[in-house]
Amino acid sequence: PAELEGSLFTLYTTTFPIYKAFMMLIAILMVVSIYLVLTRTRIGLVIQAALTHPEAVETLGHNVPRVFMLVFGGGCALAGLAGYLWGAQTGYINPELMGFHMSAHAIMMVILGGMGNFAGAIVGAFTFELVLHAFKDLPRIGQVELGKHWQLWMGLFIVAVVGLAVFSVIGH
Repeated sequence: PAELEGSLFTLYTTTFPIYKAFMMLIAILMVVSIYLVLTRTRIGLVIQAALTHPEAVETLGHNVPRVFMLVFGGGCALAGLAGYLWGAQTGYINPELMGFHMSAHAIMMVILGGMGNFAGAIVGAFTFELVLHAFKDLPRIGQVELGKHWQLWMGLFIVAVVGLAVFSVIGH
């Protein structure tokens, strides 16, 4: 739309488009709304309880397989929205974009942030992306191009965080 064209602000020589800010706002609203639904509503409590105590939730009258089906459907809807946002931002969609490397990235984000902790997964995602880009931008030292071997540095980082932080970046 014409309302989303143009620059929101300029920092030195880099401009930040209004459209990108709008997409970031949608992503932040998605994350906050999911967090609030999972932590502040009855259905969120049922979902959390069904994960740890399915028999008790079944005894209370909830259909646990249906709850899991609804959670899966909601996850699929969010994946579809994320795919739309990606396509709208880049103008390019390809099945190879969601190959093994993206699954591995998602698993590493969760491991870094802590399993079973929504806020930890968000912290893990930000940490992963920040460190990933820092390792990709490493300089050349002599004949060795350090940024070219970012996967090695990322693997060592994850091993160090998991080994030193006991479980995750946030320590739970």
